[in-house]
Amino acid sequence: MLGVLEGFGVIAVVVLTGLVIGRTGLLGEHAQRVIAGIVFYLATPTLLFTMIATTDLSFIFSTQLIATGGSAVVCAILLFVLTRWARKRSTGEAMFSAWSVSYVNIGNLGIPIALYVLGDIAYVAPVLLFQLLLLAPIGMAVLDTVRMGKVDHWWSPIFPVLRNPIVLGAVAGIIVSGTGVTVPPVLFDPLSMIGDMSVPGALLAFGLSFSNGWSLPAKGTRRQLTLITTVKLILQPVLAWVIGGPLLGWSGTDLLAIVVTSALPTAQNVYIYAMRYRQSETLVRDSVFITTILSIPAILLCAALLG
Repeated sequence: MLGVLEGFGVIAVVVLTGLVIGRTGLLGEHAQRVIAGIVFYLATPTLLFTMIATTDLSFIFSTQLIATGGSAVVCAILLFVLTRWARKRSTGEAMFSAWSVSYVNIGNLGIPIALYVLGDIAYVAPVLLFQLLLLAPIGMAVLDTVRMGKVDHWWSPIFPVLRNPIVLGAVAGIIVSGTGVTVPPVLFDPLSMIGDMSVPGALLAFGLSFSNGWSLPAKGTRRQLTLITTVKLILQPVLAWVIGGPLLGWSGTDLLAIVVTSALPTAQNVYIYAMRYRQSETLVRDSVFITTILSIPAILLCAALLG
């Protein structure tokens, strides 16, 4: 239980720091978008490269990932369909709603929880890489296609994805890991330092978004937020348990890891992407805030039932 509270405490301190910076105007009025740009274009791609380059690719594709990834994909498709066609919202909002229920805060909240609750930080890597290698590129392909409008050829949407810095960082990491090439320390160490800015940078940008205060979500977004929160914190962990336990036969700490990582709140990276594409920023910000608060009892309940 201490690990859960410590993880949320780490997040709270950095987010509050961003809030104070924003309220005091220390970094100017454009600080939020500048930091978000650094995270998107520089820090996250280098973090992804250094992590994948030093990870055995066979470790990533385990049956545990089928449970966490499978539940995430099912929930993402469900939210996309409901938002786009049942609620008749834009494709962009549908994509960010799908990300909000499938893209979990594994990078910073997941690490202390994995260490103190699950006893092994290795549970974090496959989920993190799954999100950055699969969920992020697919979502960006959809958003880039929408931004491009009508395309002349079926392959046209592929080019913006291939130019995306996050995708480039992932591909470079896979090449290094797959070939066994050793990156010299004089290059790898500075890349690691830059990558270390990704998580705190995303949290600072999130804190800066509250510099003008926070109010209850607007009436037009409350139903969507309720839908996102319900699917994220109830349906996804239940689906992960069904797939990981009864279907795949995992038990004990391994099953707990599957369920707890699925019950993590929406990642701050989704808010960074919302700022990058200038789409559904308020909806995503509120989704991150609400799911983070409510995930505390959700994760504690999972730990109590399966611990």
